[in-house]
Amino acid sequence: MKNQLDQELETIDSLTKPGLTWVEYSAYALGVNIAPRKRSSWPCSFLRIFALLVNLFIIHSLIKFIIANYKVSFEAYVEAVLLSFQLSIGMVKMMHFQLFLESCVELVETTETGDVLRNLGLFDLNLANKSALRKTLGSMLTKSWVAINSQVMFFFKIVCMPVLYYCLRPYFQYMYDCYIVKDTCEMTLTYPAIVAYVQLGTHEIPSYWVRFYLLQSGPVWCFFAVFGFNSLFVVLTNHEACLLEILRYLVRHSTDDAVVPKRSRPQYLRCCAKLFTRISRHHDQIELVFKYIILVQCIISSILICMLLYKISTVLEVGIVWMGMIMVYLLTITLEISLYNVNAQKVETQSELLFSDWYNCDWYDECEDFKCIIKLMLMFSRREFVLSVGGFANLSHGLLVQVFRMSGNFFLLLRNMNNK
Repeated sequence: MKNQLDQELETIDSLTKPGLTWVEYSAYALGVNIAPRKRSSWPCSFLRIFALLVNLFIIHSLIKFIIANYKVSFEAYVEAVLLSFQLSIGMVKMMHFQLFLESCVELVETTETGDVLRNLGLFDLNLANKSALRKTLGSMLTKSWVAINSQVMFFFKIVCMPVLYYCLRPYFQYMYDCYIVKDTCEMTLTYPAIVAYVQLGTHEIPSYWVRFYLLQSGPVWCFFAVFGFNSLFVVLTNHEACLLEILRYLVRHSTDDAVVPKRSRPQYLRCCAKLFTRISRHHDQIELVFKYIILVQCIISSILICMLLYKISTVLEVGIVWMGMIMVYLLTITLEISLYNVNAQKVETQSELLFSDWYNCDWYDECEDFKCIIKLMLMFSRREFVLSVGGFANLSHGLLVQVFRMSGNFFLLLRNMNNK
């Protein structure tokens, strides 16, 4: 027979979670099925190979453009460099998460179903008011999912802006040239690139329109990689922060007569210790999956922010027309790296507060068994739940500031080199 908490978890599992759903679809479009319990994996191999070939084709076209314009000026090919970096990091993410697919599947399923909280034995104890405790824990989980959906869908809207710009720009440019300027009525490419093709008489292989739509798919592939895998981190870390918050609530009320009768407190605290162990294991899995890809993301984001700052400085000299779009692009890259640091900081903060909660409960009036568990948990809780960047640093607000500072230094160096 299921206890009250398991029933509450099943109710929360059945709720609509648009943020997580879009994350799953974005990963699936790149051939990474992180939710096999919901959809089949049979087309994933084809999707991965197709995405890989198309992305390599686009990157090759961008590199050819960069080589052709290398001696002109950096402003001429900076957009191609930005896009080639974005596509490259997208391919790296796709292969990385495919490599850690089993861990990703387990993390997503555990997060969505709340498996960390199942079978704790907490509601098998003689508690004073189980229904009130169930409602409180269920409310905390529901609020967490509301926050996850809000954050993920906000990021979704931001990432959509540069994608829509690149996809719609050729059509608006065509209408402007044909009906306003009335100069030439030719469809231009989505972004600067030199696409390889074979000329056979009057025929081109691949044809112009095939090349056009292949290039136009580039921003869409960037969207899947940027939104899908970054938002997965948001989902997992926010849920972990919620689990730590639940554990803190349970620990704070471990000596409350209105919640736990005195004779049940050692068993109650053992359930809290079991939950701490499960959260620790869950955290280690997140660390394993994201540890090195975050390092790559931080390096690439620093370079991209540097190039966007340089692009802004050139736009200010040439005209204000493209300023809006570049600012949106800069906002996307900035938000992308901020999501990692802000949400990792949230987990670290909750783990720091947990140590205080273990110590500040009224353990000194309890039995020796209770005091022994508290001593053990104080020892284990000294290890904060931090997420590292390839083992070199920890994700935090401080690291976010350092990334922005490094980008600014690179920008000044690049500007001085170009002026010389």
